[in-house]
Formats: sequence, C-alpha cells, structure tokens
Amino acid sequence: MRVCMLLHKTVVHDSRVRREASTLVEAGYAVTVLELAPVPAAERTLDGFSRRSAMPPGWVRRALPFHAYRAVFLLSFLANVVRLRPDIIHAHDAAMLLPGLVGARLTGARLVYDSHELATSVPYREKAWAWFVGAIERLAVPRAALVITVSDGIADRLRDRYGLSGTPVVVRNVSALVEAEPGGSAPGLRERLGLGPRTPLVLHQGAAAPMRGCTTLVRAVAALDDAHLVFLGDDDVRGFNGELAQLASGLGAGDRVHFAASQPLERLLALTREADVGVTLLEDTCVNHQLALPNKLFEYVAAGIPVVASDLPEMGALVRERHIGWTADPSDPEAVAGALRVALAAGHLEPLRARLREAEAELRWPVERRRLLDAYARLAART
Repeated sequence: MRVCMLLHKTVVHDSRVRREASTLVEAGYAVTVLELAPVPAAERTLDGFSRRSAMPPGWVRRALPFHAYRAVFLLSFLANVVRLRPDIIHAHDAAMLLPGLVGARLTGARLVYDSHELATSVPYREKAWAWFVGAIERLAVPRAALVITVSDGIADRLRDRYGLSGTPVVVRNVSALVEAEPGGSAPGLRERLGLGPRTPLVLHQGAAAPMRGCTTLVRAVAALDDAHLVFLGDDDVRGFNGELAQLASGLGAGDRVHFAASQPLERLLALTREADVGVTLLEDTCVNHQLALPNKLFEYVAAGIPVVASDLPEMGALVRERHIGWTADPSDPEAVAGALRVALAAGHLEPLRARLREAEAELRWPVERRRLLDAYARLAART
C-alpha cells in the first residue's frame, strides 16, 4: 500500500516521523514523506522512505503576505498528493490536517491523523490560529480512519472532545536511536564545548524556547558551583538564545551556559551519553504541557542518563514510577537547582544506573512499533 505522510517542516530532524516512516517501509508499505522544506536531489531517500518537497517557488513566498502564502502551500500539498495517489494519507500534526482531509477526499485515500500534541491547548499560538485548529479538528478528526497520538492523556482528551467511538492509538515518543558506527572525525559534545570528562554537564536536548523552563534552568545552573549547561538544538525563537546568554552573564555564569546546533539523529545518542543529567522542564501553562511526554525524555533514558523533569501529570508519573530521576516545579529555580544537585551526585550510583537500564529495555521502539503496525493492519483490512 502507498502511504503519503504530510509534514510542515523538514523530516531530517524529526525523529518521530522518521521512525514511523521507516517502520512502515520495513513492513512493506511504500512511504513518501511530503514536507514543507527543500529536498535536495541527493537526499530524496532517507531511512528507506522517499522524500518530496511541497515548497512553492521562493518568489511566491516573497511576493505574498503570510496568510496568502498559506493558501498557496495548501494547494502545493494537494497537487503533490493527487500526483502520488496514495492509499493512506498520514497527516502529522494539526498543521497538516486540512491538506490531509482535502487530499483524502480528492484521492479516495484513508486519512490518518497523528497528533503530536493537544493542538487546541498550545499557549504560544495566536488566538485566531487556535480557533482555526479547533475548527479543523472538529471537522476532520471524526472523519479520520485512524487517530494516533503521543500519550494516554491526550488520547482521552481527543476521544472525549470529538466523540470518537474508540480511544486513539497511543504511540509514545520512545527512542529508536542506535549508536553510530565508531569512526569519523566529528568532535563529541564535551570536546565541542571544551569540557573535561569530570566536569558536571547538564543537557537540554532541543532548542531553547519560551515556556520550556529554559530561564528557570539557566538560573538553577547559575546557582550550582561548577556545572555547565548546554542547549543542544537550533534556535527556534528569534533572539531567545541571546536573552538566555545575557541572563547567564548577568548571573556570573556566562562561561558555563552553552548553545550547540542540532546534530544528525545518527549521532544524537552518543552525544547525549556524554551528559550527566538530562532536563525537560515544560511549564504548567496549558493542558498540552500537562499531558506531554516529549521525545527528549525517552532519549535521555535511551542514553542511560538520569532525568530532571517538570512535576506535571504525565512526565512526573513516568519519572517517579520508574525511579529514573527527579521532578521539580519548572518555575522555581531553587527547586530545579536542588533536583540537579541530587541527580549529579547520584548519577554514577549503580542502583540508579540499573533502573535506567531496565527502563531503557522497556521504553524502546519495538513496543510502540507493534502498536503502529497493528493499527495500520486494521486500517488496511478495512480498505
């Protein structure tokens, strides 16, 4: 069967889309990821699936206001979908739901909605966009042949909000990363930052951004004597890295807070292992954050490093039940600093390492892979 995945950005750094697409390819599906990003001719195949760009010509974006450009990229997605004639359209996140729904109607394909977050509860979105997302979900979600999401809490909310007859399939963002083959000349994380092997290193995997507890994290690390902090990911929000750097400098920790660019997924696990503790501090600003289970949480576990996470329902429950780290109020620098001190002191102890190994063995892609393939098998049986 032919599957067309729709994505509003490049697939290169999107680990969820890559592992789902490659899993379906391994199971015999022909998968094309249609992405709103340039796709160089030499990179039209990745992890076994095909890639195609839905980007309109550059002059279109320069000539049109943003809202008009949105209409153009919708038409571009639809034109590509019609050419591909897929059996299944897999729309990743709310931004792709409208082209997914219309594309399914035009081609007779089955629609899969993969909700990476509770889209109607994201505080940084404009009110008009949030209303639009809600309207599209009310129209499309009940008509989707399959709904997938990332946590039990979000699955329950989608079922109740849209009156679904069944609960959406939960495919968590567990890691499928494996160690790259040794060799090559690319420097490791500590070498890149000029840090020795014994320097305490706190890692925030993913770009710094508002509402992710990044300001709190900088203040917390500044309160520690010798720990360094690195934000590993490209700056998604204009100027935010600069604000954090200025804050660190004002607190006397400017030389201990670092920013590193996103790295290829093939190298990510090895780089993560170099840290002493991994942090995920989504703030309690919306229901989406309360119910989130971010990629980085599972990637820390896969790398075998302890976690300091927000004391929120889904994240906090997983960390406490597995005893793989500590939770803290993401708005309280003192609480985060305290959790980091404990994590840095206990990270080398064997009981914690054993719990991390046990969690890593269970919170890996093979279990979630089975959920995805079973859901697709049921979908294929109905076509």
